Amino acid sequence: MILRSSTVAVAVAISLPATTITAETQWRVGANLASIHVAPKQEFNQFNPGAFVSITYGAGKRFEYGLQAGGYLNSYNERTLYVSSFANWRVASLGSVDIRAGGFLGFFEYPIIAGRAQDFGWPTIGDYILALGPSLKLRLENGVDFTIGYLPASSLKKANGVFTFQASIPFGRQH
Repeated sequence: MILRSSTVAVAVAISLPATTITAETQWRVGANLASIHVAPKQEFNQFNPGAFVSITYGAGKRFEYGLQAGGYLNSYNERTLYVSSFANWRVASLGSVDIRAGGFLGFFEYPIIAGRAQDFGWPTIGDYILALGPSLKLRLENGVDFTIGYLPASSLKKANGVFTFQASIPFGRQH
């Protein structure tokens, strides 16, 4: 399992364009908090504690993008490790809060539904399932982010979709 996790992480990391090395960067550490399943057809765990680290390129600019890696207790009460990329645009500011809209794309470890994903022809790497969706981020003046993501997962998870909730803080110097 560890070999698969590191293989996915390396594959996503080397897929970034070389230009990201020169962009302004900001490291962040965060918490995966919860999920809300829309019209679930079974009972799910909606308390999903976990942690992640991310690097944002173009930090503070109108357009930002980056990588995130972490783990959490998933909706089936099992561990999920993941690596994803994200991008977002500042679409509005309300006082000291920036509102950013964007999306994410990554591979998430879900052994319990990986077989079903493969049956649907959905991209997988072993027990890792491709996941993508839109996101909305609120960034406070002090740098704290609150992010809501949405996974349109009706065929795989026996729900019409899943809202996810995260929070993060910057650490280190922005370069």
